[in-house]
Amino acid sequence: MKYPLFLSLFCVIGFMQPQIADARIGDTREALERRLFASGGIVFRDPGERTSRREGGPYSRYMRYLGSSAQVRVYFKTDDGRQPRQSEIAENTLGSGWEIHVLYVNGKSVLELYKRVGSSTTEFEMNMLLALLGGGGFWEDPKPVAEGEEAPPSAFGFDYVRSDGEVRAKKMGGGLMVFQRQLDEFLAKQRESDLMERAPQSVRGF
Repeated sequence: MKYPLFLSLFCVIGFMQPQIADARIGDTREALERRLFASGGIVFRDPGERTSRREGGPYSRYMRYLGSSAQVRVYFKTDDGRQPRQSEIAENTLGSGWEIHVLYVNGKSVLELYKRVGSSTTEFEMNMLLALLGGGGFWEDPKPVAEGEEAPPSAFGFDYVRSDGEVRAKKMGGGLMVFQRQLDEFLAKQRESDLMERAPQSVRGF
């Protein structure tokens, strides 16, 4: 039996403001875009462009669990903060920068994926990105699981946990994804529920 969607989403988004000052996860779309657009960011508006860039995103297979309140927007930010020209967008000649995927639920950011475009992410950039997305907190390694205990549920897996325990981070192919713990656990439980429901059908007739 799946968890009731409206109750689960209330727990995931329900939503209090982030506990750590200036945290990015939990920002409204308006606040995030105001900050991004002021530093050379754009949003991809063409439907075909958006679809192609979202394909294969680690969040894609979980979208069906989040309902109509979930929306993914894909952005590009230049290295030097300049505003890209329309011709560069149309001809896909944006050059070096960052591609950012943001999953919003009920208008608030719950997952952000940062991918380097045109060059590799340096160690300095990764450290600065983690510091910015820590929102005044710090990142810790996941706590080891004691013998006999189960690891916390996770749809994505994670390399770091923010010091308040509410945000997780995972390095992905030279990029970084940060996401709410509650979202991650919710999606993991939904996936497990699906697998349990499919098991009797998949082995029937053996």
